[in-house]
Amino acid sequence: TVRPGGARGHDALLTDGHLGRGPLGAPPVYDRSPLAPATSPDGSVAVGTALGAPVADVPVTAPDGSVVRLRERLGRELLVVLVAPGTGVWDRRHWMRAGLMPRLAAAVAALPLRTELLVTEAYPGAPAHTVLLVRPDGHLAAALSGVRPSALYACADAARGGIAARGAPAEASARR
Repeated sequence: TVRPGGARGHDALLTDGHLGRGPLGAPPVYDRSPLAPATSPDGSVAVGTALGAPVADVPVTAPDGSVVRLRERLGRELLVVLVAPGTGVWDRRHWMRAGLMPRLAAAVAALPLRTELLVTEAYPGAPAHTVLLVRPDGHLAAALSGVRPSALYACADAARGGIAARGAPAEASARR
């Protein structure tokens, strides 16, 4: 039996999906992706973006000193974003050699994939000194409290489909 208006719910659902609204139109969240660590690494913190969800498009300072939107850096390589309030008022030459930056730059250089290091003044829900690992497709792979080279390496290795993604201990992937 067909009831008047019975199909209207399906039409609205499909229309909303095309318009970017509702359950079908929401951006995908890959929280159980094989490109994510099997377990949360030590030092993980919660931020305003769920792991596996698209990151917020915040202004970031690029390696050349230019300020761009985070989405402009997507599509090429992994991104590591340091949340560092106050960096906008200091010349980049000064803060690149201060605080966490030297250790973070060394940790990024040791990652198994090409990775770009960016800095932002703020990220929704992230405290100061949070380190975000963003996949090239714009999804958040990890949010860490401070510089944690082994955890960052394990997350980057998982993002490329390495050992850490398959559930092996992070220490095994760090030795590769």
